[in-house]
Amino acid sequence: MTATWVDKIRWFVILVLVQGVIISQIQVSRYAVPLLYVVFILKLSSDTGRKALLLYSFFIGLCVDIFGNTPGLNATASIWLAMARPSLLRWQTSRDASGSFVPGIKSMRVWPFLRYVLPCVFLHSAVLNTIDTFSVARATDIVIATIADTIVTVVLIMVIEFVWRKK
Repeated sequence: MTATWVDKIRWFVILVLVQGVIISQIQVSRYAVPLLYVVFILKLSSDTGRKALLLYSFFIGLCVDIFGNTPGLNATASIWLAMARPSLLRWQTSRDASGSFVPGIKSMRVWPFLRYVLPCVFLHSAVLNTIDTFSVARATDIVIATIADTIVTVVLIMVIEFVWRKK
């Protein structure tokens, strides 16, 4: 079952507002910034076309950039995630899985979903922190920020998935 346009727009707006208004204010030091808006990209239906996936990713990243006054950083990282997502999703689904599904604990089970989310969030965080820092001299900061952002984001996504699954 795929989401309707109204559902996609609703989730898009909610995630951008939560990221831009709430989460941007509660970061732990300059590390461990939750990147909740990536849920929108990760939860798009498995049959979402490449062009649509790139457009959705670009626009959600751009909207977060507008809220955060970070010109193009989130849009760039989101595009990288959109490019890698189909391969990472295919890697975690069974070979005989056919048809459309929305990635999640309900459709994939816990461990395959975690193995899908973890590299996706790590890639997004690594790209975002690398272009934000833009200095090899601060490689340690990039690694620490990437790992911290990934852990916080994955934990938040899994909590949301478990709460959503209970409903």
